[in-house]
Amino acid sequence: MAMFLRLFRYTMLLGFILISSPELSNAQTLPDFSTLNIDELSDQQIQSLFRRATAMGYSQSDIFALAKQQGLSTEELTKLGDRFNQAQSSRVNQGSASPVEDVRLRQSYSDSLQSLSKRESDVFGLDFFSKNSPFLTFQPSANAPTPRNYVLGVGDELFIDIYGNSEQYYQARLNPEGNIIIENVGPIRVSGLTIDQASRKIQSRLAVFYTGLKGENPTSFMDLSLGQTRSIKVSIVGQVELPGTYNLTAFSTVLSALYVSGGITEEGTLRAIRVVRDDKLLKTVDLYSFLINGATDNNIGLEEGDVIIVGPYTNRVTLQGAVKTNAKFELNDGETLSDLLNYAGGFSEDAYTKKVNLVRNRGGEKTVANVFEEQFEVFTTSAGDVYSVDKILDRFSNRVIIKGAVYRPGDYAITTTLSVKELVNRADGVRADAFLDRAFIVRTTEDLNTETISFSLRDVLNGNAPDVELRREDVLNVLSSNDLKGERYVEISGEVNNPGIFSFAEGMTVEDLVLMSQGFKQSATGMRAEITRRITDEAQTAYDLSSVVIVELDKSLANDSQNTKLSPFDHVIIRRNPNFHFQRFAAIEGQVNYPGQYAIRNYGERISDLIERSGGLNPYAYVQGATLVRKTEFYEEPSEDQRQVDDLLKLREKLLEDPESLSESELFLLSRIEKELEQLSSEDTSNENLSDFAKRERLQEILQRNSLLGDVQLKQAEAIGIDLAKIIETPGSVDDLLLEEGDVLIIPKKVETVRLRGKLLYPTTVRFEEGRSLKYFIDNAGGFDNRAKRSRTYVIYANGRVAKTKRFLFFRSYPKAAPGAEIIVPSKPIKPNIGPQELIGITSGLATLALLLSQINF
Repeated sequence: MAMFLRLFRYTMLLGFILISSPELSNAQTLPDFSTLNIDELSDQQIQSLFRRATAMGYSQSDIFALAKQQGLSTEELTKLGDRFNQAQSSRVNQGSASPVEDVRLRQSYSDSLQSLSKRESDVFGLDFFSKNSPFLTFQPSANAPTPRNYVLGVGDELFIDIYGNSEQYYQARLNPEGNIIIENVGPIRVSGLTIDQASRKIQSRLAVFYTGLKGENPTSFMDLSLGQTRSIKVSIVGQVELPGTYNLTAFSTVLSALYVSGGITEEGTLRAIRVVRDDKLLKTVDLYSFLINGATDNNIGLEEGDVIIVGPYTNRVTLQGAVKTNAKFELNDGETLSDLLNYAGGFSEDAYTKKVNLVRNRGGEKTVANVFEEQFEVFTTSAGDVYSVDKILDRFSNRVIIKGAVYRPGDYAITTTLSVKELVNRADGVRADAFLDRAFIVRTTEDLNTETISFSLRDVLNGNAPDVELRREDVLNVLSSNDLKGERYVEISGEVNNPGIFSFAEGMTVEDLVLMSQGFKQSATGMRAEITRRITDEAQTAYDLSSVVIVELDKSLANDSQNTKLSPFDHVIIRRNPNFHFQRFAAIEGQVNYPGQYAIRNYGERISDLIERSGGLNPYAYVQGATLVRKTEFYEEPSEDQRQVDDLLKLREKLLEDPESLSESELFLLSRIEKELEQLSSEDTSNENLSDFAKRERLQEILQRNSLLGDVQLKQAEAIGIDLAKIIETPGSVDDLLLEEGDVLIIPKKVETVRLRGKLLYPTTVRFEEGRSLKYFIDNAGGFDNRAKRSRTYVIYANGRVAKTKRFLFFRSYPKAAPGAEIIVPSKPIKPNIGPQELIGITSGLATLALLLSQINF
């Protein structure tokens, strides 16, 4: 049911769209939003669309959702939203509440307000208008109760509610004669009366018809309230941004009128705004009372025909510097510097408050004066004055500083006198690493230079030397013995789990450092661990770079096997076990009895050994087509760390197959795996062998330098042609290659066809016939194409070997075909045709060259 109602609402919405668009109103079928041209709809049609949809209960988001559902693009949806906002703005500007009566001028008025909102001014109070905030309008609240002293006038709307034993409701508007007309009662004149006076008068007239309103104990009651208020015309002239006559509500005040006019210009006054009523001065408004204190007593209500006059400013001064508001202020006669500081909000936190600097215009030139604190209350300002407040000095009057190896370094105050010993005690004493044999004071002299005073801090603290008296801005430096020696460390690299640099400690051994690096790797050996040590002997003349110590370590780390102590900056290298290897595999595929992966047992294992371990060839093996696929130098082989990560991931996956049944030991193993994976992933797993990297880079450079085709795509694997028949016949011969990790030996099934490709009339695959020449097979493919490069014809055999066409004088010797072979006929290069223009150009060039040569005297 709910779905049916929603579909019904969408259908009704489309009907309203048709009504709102004349171009769609005659359509015989219901179109969707995708058929609408948003640009051709007028603002009135857009407004009508949204207004009708809202009346049906749709929100703006519902309309957009329906439009998107019917295929309207994102760009069109954005355009629809912009058109709706534009129509809303136009409706507001042209509504009855607009302060501009002439409809033709309302858009220009709105544009002017928008431009004024971007202006900035340094005159205090003007940004109150120029920012033109949408949240600040000064419009009377529609929810505020009707003031009982409000005077009624033509155009006001009244609501009369009778309740109690009798119930009735009337709604009436004051006509041009000042009367309201109540049905069956007649006209009642209320113009010029307050709400209270009008209430009593209306109740008196209605009591004739509703007797319950009479007497001291009435049984019926009447309530009078104000509905829509009348509009009044107010003229705003003088130094305002948009002077003119405006339609305002009867509740409008001076501030709301000034706001509607765009605010006051920079030449206007904020202190003496005049309100004229009936050709007489009614009030002089000072906006500073509202801006500074929030007082609204000057913000009087306006009436029909009032005139607001904003004259030019009279006495404007500038206040800048360390005050809370830097601006130009307008002061009345008799106001002092103290009033000016009050308008600016007072001094800022870092202001020098005892003096204000003044620049004043006098007698055709400027003069400088200083106004002191005791004069602020009596010093009167003058137009054009510029007052500057300085900041306090960035210096300390009673500070000393202690730095270095004390428990609480920092700034301290000098009260009357302060000595070095007293300052150290205030800093809670020296640290254990303090260098007491020598401390120094950096002192600022009277000419702002510095001098250094050195002394034995140990003697001063023990009383064996006179204490040093400190002065303002003295800096006492207590050095640390560690700073003098520099940070000491040791380093370990090689086959440990966490190589790196570690802090040195006295008595540290090699075993301690290995433990700090989280122990040996599986590939490590305790034999021939190497310690490289800095040479610090100044007397040595051998010019050695370092001394080397070879030690043997117990991999269990249960005890210090040689009790070798480390020195600062030692570098320990843990060597790799020469007999440690990860398993290496080669694979055999195709026509053998047991194909698959086989571990390489030793460095001397060959292809013949792999065939023997796989059970030998089966009867269908095509020996001549055997191929060995081997990784090149450019193969990105995973590092040992990455292999270990892969193995651990597989182990973790195996453990998590049934997580509910894991034992305590398995859970502990799982936590160790997670920790080890995290450690391995944080390490750089791309640490390849530098020599392999350099080799690949060198090969790449050679290929790119010698290639005629530009960049060369480097392969990570390539096929090697082998003679498997000879390998089986003579194992261990030069044809029997040594196996390498990742080798794949492919022994195909015997193939009885030959494949032909390239510039042939009909490239195809044909049956192999023993004893036939290559030309025979080419003829079976229709023969050579007219673009064929016959002399370059070559054959790729099943084992990967290649044979090309040989040539002797005018005779060609084509290679032989074999089962599974592929015959390739390449194409001749395309030769550009020389047109008449090119031919003329070449001929002219040659003729010119010949003419030049003939003119040269040899």
